[in-house]
Amino acid sequence: MKTVLIVDADSGSTGLAETLQRRGYRGISALNAREALAIIQEGASVDLIVTEIQFPDMDGLHFLIALRAIAPGVPIIVVTSSGSIESYLHAVNLGVYEYFNKPVPPKELIRIATIALAGPWTVPPVREASCSAGHIIEPALLLRSGAAESLERQR
Repeated sequence: MKTVLIVDADSGSTGLAETLQRRGYRGISALNAREALAIIQEGASVDLIVTEIQFPDMDGLHFLIALRAIAPGVPIIVVTSSGSIESYLHAVNLGVYEYFNKPVPPKELIRIATIALAGPWTVPPVREASCSAGHIIEPALLLRSGAAESLERQR
């Protein structure tokens, strides 16, 4: 059974997890970026990540970089209520599978998730990226305690 990690504080993520379960997938929910990273670091086998990129605990770009560092081959679908051209371009540069602005019709999200889970998906690991302020961000830094907050203060 393939596992989908859904990262979103919105109550709609519970409905998505239930819909995925009816389709034969296992849905795991995380309420924020740190919880999602902890789930993966603790060894959960995840085949797809569906995530928001607006979090109170971590910048969305930093979160995507950290995900790429610890789960480089896992397709990521971004579903956000705070999308911008800048965040879209950053996400694409980090190799996200798909990027949607909310609201997304559930059938469309399930269709894309099914395609992502069906085929091989490879993306080169991110070694470094720069945030909008031009600071170089190394993924390993984000995985250390307090590093994301430090980067946020630099912005």
